[in-house]
Amino acid sequence: MSEIQKLKEIALFRNMSDAMLEGFSGYFKHTTYAPGDIIFREKASGDSLFIIVSGEVVIEKAMDLEGREFKTLAILAGGDFFGEMALIDGAARFAQARASSEAVLYEVSRDEFFAFIKQSPETGIGIVSEIMRTVFRRLQHTSSELTMLFDLSRLLLAHHKSPAEFFSAAMGEMRVYLEGSWNIKAYVYNIFNEEYEEVYSNGSFAPEGGPRAVPTRPEGGWQGDKVYTLLCSADRRNLACAVFESSEKLSPVEKNNLATIFNTISSIAGSAMINIEHQAEAAMLEKLKARKNTI
Repeated sequence: MSEIQKLKEIALFRNMSDAMLEGFSGYFKHTTYAPGDIIFREKASGDSLFIIVSGEVVIEKAMDLEGREFKTLAILAGGDFFGEMALIDGAARFAQARASSEAVLYEVSRDEFFAFIKQSPETGIGIVSEIMRTVFRRLQHTSSELTMLFDLSRLLLAHHKSPAEFFSAAMGEMRVYLEGSWNIKAYVYNIFNEEYEEVYSNGSFAPEGGPRAVPTRPEGGWQGDKVYTLLCSADRRNLACAVFESSEKLSPVEKNNLATIFNTISSIAGSAMINIEHQAEAAMLEKLKARKNTI
């Protein structure tokens, strides 16, 4: 496949002619990154836009000053772009970009980009408009995630009799933020019989092939373009899992956006369930002490 054909598969350039693409491609720097390579670090200066030709890039935010723990903000794949704010206003990078698999990127600097706009204003404005549309969609996604996290924070402050009760309530809260038709089944892990037991079910359509049973050893992540399995664990223990099934096939961008939300929910729910267990154990000990003192 030629470079021009590769560019035509990227949404940012879908309305450009071969001649326009050939002219614009002359402004690109072509770079390949190995898995784990840092493309740019958080707070670093920069003025380039990056376009993913192939591979996968993780956008992540440092959770500590040493930069040892990171929160995944987005997972981007072929056809996506990032670094647009530095291109527009020269702002420092607000997060880190890391190649999670071998990634081939096009890089265009701010000076080169605006030089192209001056040379081909109509095409350049079309590219800027597409960038703005994508940024707006990302802001909508972030807004939904923040609202969902606010609702989950209220659950964290409430009293729950058991981890199962909390996990069921969390799935109910999360369902509101999933666009389209979804079937959700949630399970908690019973350490005594080493099985997952259903605690929540919400179906809006008849699944293909009949009801979907949770595997004995479920694997987290996407299984195809419709089904995602969320796993919750902590302290090397299985805690819970949930199976989300969409009625429609999802695009790579939709899957990546949802994966970041599911990962966040998994982390929050795992910590919350451990805390609820500890609270239940502490309450039980207090009851035993009180009973002992009355004997």
